[in-house]
Amino acid sequence: MTYPESPLRRHERVAPTWDGVLPLEVSRRPPPLPPKRSGYIAAHWKGELSLAQSYWCNGVLLGFGLRVVESVLMAWIKESHSSLTRLLVVAAVYGAARLAISVWQVVGILRAASLSGSRWAVLVNILMAIAILATVAGLATEVRQLQALARGAAEQRRFNHFSIAPDVAGAAIVAKGSIGTDYADGVADAFAAHPAIHRLILDSVGGDVDNGMRLHDFLAAHPDIVVEVDHVCASACTLAFIGGEQRIVSSDATLGFHQMRSMIDSDASRAYLGDAQEKFKSLLASRGASADFIRLAFAKQGDNFYAPEADSLFANHIITGLRLGGRELTAAQWRMEQFLFAYSLQPRSRPMGEALALIRSQWPSIYDTWVQHNLRIKDEADHDRRVADYNVELWRTLHAARSAAMRTAGSDHVRQFAEDRRALLASLSEHLSADTCGRYLAGEAVDVRDQGDALFIANGRSYVDLLTGNDPGRAVGIDWALGARELAQVRDRIGATMPARAGGQAHATLCRQQIALLDQLLALPGAGSDMALRSLFASAR
Repeated sequence: MTYPESPLRRHERVAPTWDGVLPLEVSRRPPPLPPKRSGYIAAHWKGELSLAQSYWCNGVLLGFGLRVVESVLMAWIKESHSSLTRLLVVAAVYGAARLAISVWQVVGILRAASLSGSRWAVLVNILMAIAILATVAGLATEVRQLQALARGAAEQRRFNHFSIAPDVAGAAIVAKGSIGTDYADGVADAFAAHPAIHRLILDSVGGDVDNGMRLHDFLAAHPDIVVEVDHVCASACTLAFIGGEQRIVSSDATLGFHQMRSMIDSDASRAYLGDAQEKFKSLLASRGASADFIRLAFAKQGDNFYAPEADSLFANHIITGLRLGGRELTAAQWRMEQFLFAYSLQPRSRPMGEALALIRSQWPSIYDTWVQHNLRIKDEADHDRRVADYNVELWRTLHAARSAAMRTAGSDHVRQFAEDRRALLASLSEHLSADTCGRYLAGEAVDVRDQGDALFIANGRSYVDLLTGNDPGRAVGIDWALGARELAQVRDRIGATMPARAGGQAHATLCRQQIALLDQLLALPGAGSDMALRSLFASAR
């Protein structure tokens, strides 16, 4: 095959030609980068996510997750026993974070709805409007709750003024002051640092219920620790006190019970406090307290307290011992001591208390009879009747002891007693009237006006003088026939010179006769005086 010859030869040069147009127009700028993708949080905020993802994932699912977080947080708060100040910080931080998340959720969902063009956008907008209103309303409530929590935290900080340390002798841990934050831990740490100490002395008007309950549980777990109160233990302190296995109070100490009070005005706080109070009631019942005692224990409110007496504390098993002076009394011992102890509380009654103590040591049977009668009188409902019956039993006891002492007391004590009696009657006649003096001798109720204390003190001292140094087992030679004869002769002489009168002068005459009788008996010579005085005071009256 042959081809046509080319008009150009291989060795010939052809001049280039260019019409000024490039086959393709090439741009001098680099190609555009693909759009930068936002992070997930920012994408939601800008509405770049789908409406379904924004609403269901970031709205509904995240909201459910936050509810779970709140439940876990509440459980931690209950178990952590944190102070209200710490809870305030946690609540404020969480509240701020929760508000920020809510704003992020709502704004992102609204923007996604706006950009989606979905037919569900209108419904989602309505739901978000409702969510905004609920958030605003809830925000006001949360602010009030934070304010209440702040007030409660401030009140709780007032309870943090307490001291926990061993006493001077190193025999007990003394916890003094209000029960505040870390009070229970402080007591536990003190015993851990002093393992040889097994006594806890509480002195507190109360405070934080949670720390009171924690100290109760600590003491219940350490039955070797003896819990004592020598001054006051009230409110949350009583909750801690009953945790001890051995619970002792001093004779002048006070245990005060009342309703628990919440430091925070919130439903959650009131619910917690209600549960704590019910637990306190069950703890009292488990100790053996009666339903009536528990009712009275929680009847008082505010700063008012129910302060039961020692016999009630014993009867309801609130205490196991009572410290009286240097002795620790059981319930049975206190039954025999309580009336005598009452006479030691006031200066006017202390001399009479000393006389009764001498009777107890010299004639226990007379003393025991007095106590048993008083125990029956104590159950009488009427106050005035009880007071009158207590007085009757007191004088019966004194007269029984006086009659017994006439067989063993020394002559000088008998004579001193007679002089004391004569002075007492003369004082009544002088400062009040002879009629009052006679009524007193007759055993009638009299109005002694401002002389009541002096009269009671004088009576007590006269019996102390009579019984001091007396030995019931001592044998004293007594000529009762001589005494009866001398007494009868003196009474006959007085009756002849000062006859008894009826009517309005009867009591006044009785007073004058008795003073004259004592004067003449004291003036008798020799043994006649002593025997006659013994015969007089050995009689029933």
